[in-house]
This record gives sequence, structure tokens and C-alpha cells, in this order.
Amino acid sequence: MADTRTSRREPAVAELPDAQEPSPARPLSTAKYLGSAAVLALLAVVLCYQFVGTALTPAGPLHLLLGIVLPVLLLGGPLLAAYRRSKLSDREWDERRYTEARVSAARSRNASISSLGLTGFVAVVALVGLLVFTNDGAVQKTFFNVDFMTGSLVDIFKALVVNVEIAVGAQILAMAFGLLLAIGRLLPDKGFWPVRALSIAYIDIFRGIPSVVLIYLVCFGLPLTDVPVLSKGDPVVYAIVALALTYSAYNAELYRAGIESINKGQTSAALSMGLSQADVLRFVILPQMSRNIAAPMLSQFIGLQKDTALVIVVGIIDAFSQAKIYSANDFNLSAVTAVCFVFVLITIPQTRFVDYLLARSGTKLKKV
Repeated sequence: MADTRTSRREPAVAELPDAQEPSPARPLSTAKYLGSAAVLALLAVVLCYQFVGTALTPAGPLHLLLGIVLPVLLLGGPLLAAYRRSKLSDREWDERRYTEARVSAARSRNASISSLGLTGFVAVVALVGLLVFTNDGAVQKTFFNVDFMTGSLVDIFKALVVNVEIAVGAQILAMAFGLLLAIGRLLPDKGFWPVRALSIAYIDIFRGIPSVVLIYLVCFGLPLTDVPVLSKGDPVVYAIVALALTYSAYNAELYRAGIESINKGQTSAALSMGLSQADVLRFVILPQMSRNIAAPMLSQFIGLQKDTALVIVVGIIDAFSQAKIYSANDFNLSAVTAVCFVFVLITIPQTRFVDYLLARSGTKLKKV
């Protein structure tokens, strides 16, 4: 009896011809990056040459050194590194070292992008410098005259105290009144619909009125009313009230967004534990809302600080008004430029603090 195991033959496998092993796709070419970086580097060198010749030195060896040699050395390094890595990638690919070729191509792209960023920065700086010092430095003499700027700084800083007083006072009032508006808009019961309607109407109206118009109406209008208390106020107090009326509407929307961002389940849980609605608002909602809106509220305050310069329309002597007096006397706008620098120096630390708060809140959300 034949063995069934030996009688069963497995089907013959067809002999396939030797197929050529497919090659992987080549890495992305860096030619476009290199071309763009080279063109931008050439433009940056030309601008540097023109800027140095206009602002610093006449034609000569120093002009060539600062206008051509230094920019070429500065910008040529990343560009040359990108070119070498691109060639290395092609060579490694031809040698079938695919992994190394892809790594070299990626490094070439990174070096090209770094070159684009560096050359773009140098080109912009050189272009701005060329515009400032062109025509015998007309722009520099009009806007950046150091003598006029330093001569007006003392009085500008003294007048800046008025801007700080207006900004801080208006922010305090706007935060307090804005919170009341937000709470009034979010009252849940049907019986509170008149309060909700009034809050919504106030927010919509005062967000639509320009701040400068409101400052003009309050500072000039209230003294004309001859009301015993309202018409005898200080112009600075009027300016604080006018800006607070405007920014309370903006702050109310920030408060509302912060309150609505909190999960409704927390309110339900707090009420189920026996807390009153006021206690829930005080101990559960407001602390979390304050953390959520800290960064946007500080950004709003930065905008308020800049709007304090609008009080010039009612004759209050603030930093901008003081600078305008100097500009009118000197027939030069460098004092106004000094005010710009002062406000920038004040707001930059606050802006960086806003970025820090946003980054910290984002980190906390990722952890959660």
C-alpha cells in the first residue's frame, strides 16, 4: 500500500524570472531652497553695500570690507554648508546608502532654511538702514535725532505719570464694572431677562463707540451740564471714566468667555453639596475664570495703556502732548519718536509676561 504522504505532491511553484528590486524614492530635492537662499543672499549683500556706503563710509577699502566681505562671510557659511550637504546626499544615494542620503538631504534643507532666515533678516535691516540714512540722512534727522530725543525725555517721563494714572484707574474700574456686566448677562432665570437685555445693550453699544469720541463727550460734555458733582471733576478723572466705560464692555466679554469655559458639571456638583449660587460663583467659578483670562486681560490692559494717548484731544498734558510741544518748538518729530520708544519699553515686558502665562496654561492643559 502506497504511502499517502508520499503520493500527495505539493503543487509546483512556478519559476518567476528574476525581478529587479524596486528602488526607494529619492529624497526631496533642495535645489529650490538653495536657489532662493542664493538669490536672497545676493540681494542682502547689495543692500549692505549700499547701506554702508550711504551711512558709514565712503568708497574705499573699508567700504568693501564692511559692505561686501563681512556680509559674504556671514551669509555664505550656511549657504555653503547647505550646498555641500546636498552634494553629499546625491553621492550617498548613488552609492545606495539611502538612509545616510536622506539624513544629508534633511540637513541640507535645514541649512538652506537657516540661510534664508539669516539673509532675510540682514536684508530687512540693511533696507531699513538705507531708507533711514538716504538723502543725506533726512529720515534720521527728522525722526531719530538723538539730541532732540534726549532733550525731551525728562519732561516726557514726568508727563508719563498721567498716562499711568489714567491706565491703572481705568483698568480697575473696567474690571469691576465688566464683571458686573458679565454676571448680569449670564443670569439664568427668566425673571432676570431685563437685566440680561440691559447688559447686552450696554456691551454692544460701548464696544461700538470709538474711545476717542467717548473721551471727547465725557471730558467736554460733563462740565457743560452744570450738575453739582459731575461738572466739577478733574479732566484726568473724566478721562479715566471714559476709558473705563469703553473697556468695561470689552472686559465683560472676557469674563463671560472665562465663565462659560468652565464645565457646567462643577456648578452642579457644588450646588449638590449645599453651596449657594453666590458661594459657587465666589469659590468655584471666579477663581478658575481668573486663571483662564489672566493673559487676555493683561493684553487688554496693554491696549488700554496705548489708548491713554487719546487724551490729547481734550488738552490733558500727557507724554504724547509733551512730545508734541517739543516737536512744535523744534520743528522736528524726534520727541514723538521718543514717546514711541517709551511706550514700547513699557509694553514689551508685559507682552512677554502674557506669552509666559499662555505657555504655562498650555502646559497645564497638556498635562491634564
